[in-house]
Amino acid sequence: MYGIKNPFDSRNFRYGAVSMIITVTVIVFIVLLNALLTFLFKKYPLNIDLTENRAFTISRDTEEFLASLKQDVAIYVMNTEARFTGSSPAEYFTQANEVIHKYAQYSSRIRLEYVDLIRSPDFSSRCPDENLNVNDILVTCGGRYRVLASSDLFNIRSSYYGNYVAASKAEQAMTSALMNITSDKKSLAAVTGGHGEGEIGAFTELLRLNSYETADVNLFTGDVPDDASVLILASPARDFSAAELRKIDAFLEGGDKRLLFYLASPAQPDLPNLAGYLGEWGIAVDQGVVFETDNSRLISVSPYIAVVDYAGDEEYSQNMVRRELLAVIPESRPLRAVFDQARYRNVTPLLTFSPASGIRPPDAPNDWSPGPLQIRGNVPVLMLSSQFRNNAAGQPVEAHVLVSGSLFAVDGSILGSPNIANSAYFLDLLGTLTGREDVIYIQDKTLDFAGLGANVLQIMVIAVVFTVLLPLGVLGAGIAVWLRRRHK
Repeated sequence: MYGIKNPFDSRNFRYGAVSMIITVTVIVFIVLLNALLTFLFKKYPLNIDLTENRAFTISRDTEEFLASLKQDVAIYVMNTEARFTGSSPAEYFTQANEVIHKYAQYSSRIRLEYVDLIRSPDFSSRCPDENLNVNDILVTCGGRYRVLASSDLFNIRSSYYGNYVAASKAEQAMTSALMNITSDKKSLAAVTGGHGEGEIGAFTELLRLNSYETADVNLFTGDVPDDASVLILASPARDFSAAELRKIDAFLEGGDKRLLFYLASPAQPDLPNLAGYLGEWGIAVDQGVVFETDNSRLISVSPYIAVVDYAGDEEYSQNMVRRELLAVIPESRPLRAVFDQARYRNVTPLLTFSPASGIRPPDAPNDWSPGPLQIRGNVPVLMLSSQFRNNAAGQPVEAHVLVSGSLFAVDGSILGSPNIANSAYFLDLLGTLTGREDVIYIQDKTLDFAGLGANVLQIMVIAVVFTVLLPLGVLGAGIAVWLRRRHK
């Protein structure tokens, strides 16, 4: 028995055991590291978004709003995470899912949970007045809640072949829902009816997404609600009576920072009563259509759809200038100042066409072309009349009349474009004029992955790290181990 060697004392066994221990240790380390990183990336915003428009990143305004959140909020997604991100179109649901995660990552007061309605059918009893469907999102705070359908997360457009998702508005919808259920301050926008008004559904939806409540009002049978801060007249086809105009006047005079927003269109007939009322505020809406001869400003073949200039007080346009966003006004009637200042009312143009613009007469024939007399330059298409006075108690109050020559300035195709300022501009403008400080505008995000948002230096660094340094590091480690074993 003395001549038999213990196999556990052999050199091969020791090296094999050491190798096995190292291998097991490395595998355990990788598994634990993967679990740790998975937890950290879900819990905290550690992802690097290299898409050109930061499609998977929330805006600074939303970050600041989440940092100021003082209530506990729960977000329930009505599906498993795997099935939610796998819904069609998958790329947009994946982007929406990443955005939703950001809310819980940026605020410890927000809890995110995925609910499988098939396995938890009784969950719907939490909202007995709602019909919760798969992929809906329930946002709750105390006794308040808001339900978002999956369609609310996307900008859906129609084409000859059917509906399609043109962009994501997941952040806009989520931030709006949070603001609605956590804020005690609400702004009401009343929209007149009964005069053949034009369609502004996209604009009222934009207002609702930004913590406005909307209400329809017929001035023939009722008054403007006392708690309204905005009254919208959307291209009425029939004139307002003297009694209705008195109700409008009572609304503007009955509180502070109230706004009348009138949108005109070339298709309207003469409305002498309404025109007379606007004239008292110093604004005239003339007949005809504004055209543009500077081709660099046109966004289509039509000379009636053009990029316009910001005019007047920089307070109303500074955010657009800072973001380098341009406003577009299509098919607008020309506006004119009846006076610049009269008593306590001041009139200011806010948006104008270029110096090369003019006015097409309303009776122009189909083969009409502009001559030198029609090129007037800097034709106003958005004007503001502001009234500053003291009320009966001696307190300063203000009221505003905002007139747009174009109803189509708030059309869905214009408001939904992430490259056009109209959505942000009108939200900023209405918020400033009515004294709101909590307006957050978030651009729609298109998922065009043709290019990354990284610059050349960043791309070179990433390429060097993953194609040169990392492989060299692995190769160097292998050589070091081989030399160590070779010389033992």
